[in-house]
Amino acid sequence: HFYCGKLVKDFQQDRNRRSHVFYRWINEVPVPILLIVVILVIVKPF
Repeated sequence: HFYCGKLVKDFQQDRNRRSHVFYRWINEVPVPILLIVVILVIVKPF
């Protein structure tokens, strides 16, 4: 969340240096993590 806050602040101050592809990847990173967590909860391997 701190990093996302920094990105928002950069946008507000018109200092954005990243492409739209970067933001698409940042947006999609939590999805595989969430899927892995859900699968581990269902399968309960531990």
